[in-house]
Amino acid sequence: MKTVSHDGWDMTPRKLSLEEIEEPEKVIEAFYDYARLPQVRACLWKGFKTMVSGNYPHLKTKERYLLVHFFEQVERLVEATHIIHARNSFN
Repeated sequence: MKTVSHDGWDMTPRKLSLEEIEEPEKVIEAFYDYARLPQVRACLWKGFKTMVSGNYPHLKTKERYLLVHFFEQVERLVEATHIIHARNSFN
């Protein structure tokens, strides 16, 4: 991926509480309590396929809500793993 410079705000988690920033492992645990690996794969595929095909009308309201909620959970997971990676990079 192309290297781009980011300021401090861009590198700061925005979706996590202070407690979750201090203990990002809890976010990972909560993510996999929310969805097991087969569900994660299915949601990722459904979201990707919907975005690429542009076929939104076939999704029911509940399905759209679940995809949005799943995206929010993935965003939190990425922030948590970013914190862990940053901590490990400085050790």
